[in-house]
Amino acid sequence: MGAVRLRNLGEAVHLYAPPGSPNSLPVDEGQVVTVAGPLEETDDAYVCGEDADARAFPKSRWAVVSPTSRTKKAPAADDEKGGED
Repeated sequence: MGAVRLRNLGEAVHLYAPPGSPNSLPVDEGQVVTVAGPLEETDDAYVCGEDADARAFPKSRWAVVSPTSRTKKAPAADDEKGGED
């Protein structure tokens, strides 16, 4: 199933339920949220989730955030440490 990270490009919004509801998720402008996948893309929206739980996020308000690639440090070679035998 996976997860999808979306950035709010517009003003602050409440997801899933009206403001004040215990199920409401407030999302500030520029904030990134993680929602259940999979991700399907239409011309004007990102559709996240499966079957009855799928939700559409308009492209005019949301952008998919690509996972950041983490670089690994190269291990130091033992013979490059220097010193005399």
